[in-house]
Amino acid sequence: MTLSKEKKKIFFVLFCLFLLYIAWGSSFFFTKLGLAYIPGVLLGGVRAAISGILLFILGIMTQGYYKISFSDIKYAAILALFQVFCSSALLAKGQETITSGLAALLCGTVPLLMVLGEWLLWGGKRPHLKHFIGLVIGLTAIASINISTLFNGDISLLGLFLTLASVFSWVFAGHYAKTCCISNRLYIFQSTGLILFIGGLESLAFGFAIGERWDLSLFDFNGFLILAFLVLLSSIIGYTTYLWLLYHVRPAVAYSYEYVNPVIALVLGAIFLGETLTLYHIFSCIALLGSVFLVSNYGKE
Repeated sequence: MTLSKEKKKIFFVLFCLFLLYIAWGSSFFFTKLGLAYIPGVLLGGVRAAISGILLFILGIMTQGYYKISFSDIKYAAILALFQVFCSSALLAKGQETITSGLAALLCGTVPLLMVLGEWLLWGGKRPHLKHFIGLVIGLTAIASINISTLFNGDISLLGLFLTLASVFSWVFAGHYAKTCCISNRLYIFQSTGLILFIGGLESLAFGFAIGERWDLSLFDFNGFLILAFLVLLSSIIGYTTYLWLLYHVRPAVAYSYEYVNPVIALVLGAIFLGETLTLYHIFSCIALLGSVFLVSNYGKE
């Protein structure tokens, strides 16, 4: 039986979502492991720069070479600043002082903040009552767990600030990529590779500027495996599938990875990193997932 073109696209979308869930759901865990070998901003820069080079070469080999224009570089540079440097590098730096599970919960607010940004900043439709209910539930759950954690002295304000900055940067980058993708004429591999490479260079420059250094004597085989995972799965597969979904499906579908990221990160952190997993964390995770579900069809009505 021959599948129709529409069904083939549906299966491909589901396959991309599966890859994205695995790649980014476990990235918080492997980033936390990688911090034992490379400081936060440099870790984000190394993985992004290597991923960018490999993706660009892969794009030339599989899709041919497309001459890069000034508009392509401008588009990539803006996304690299917010989507790679401000998001990935600052998130890795923030995870030096907060748990991987808490970082995932904070990043889980992206769909909620996208709805607010779409409405308040970018001229989108006014959310319905159920959307407002979802926003209040989700943001309240995240705010309450962060306030309680701060009072317990388990995390630093700097780590919390850096993680929140990465979340807001990701929200802006997602809107910019969705609204301006028509100006980007590069193939998907070349486009993603260029974004990652530029963002990686920005992260490396900033990391060295603030005094971070990579002690190669501490980098053993386990460190190589962790970095390889972050490069191949989290960066190359993660960013490629995310950008493809962002260009071809509704934003709510592309952001659906936020349903599973907190769950995967909390479980991996509790099992392998010894991070505290309380009923309060579980309740906040459930509340966040429910709130994201309520706002997931925003813009479709």
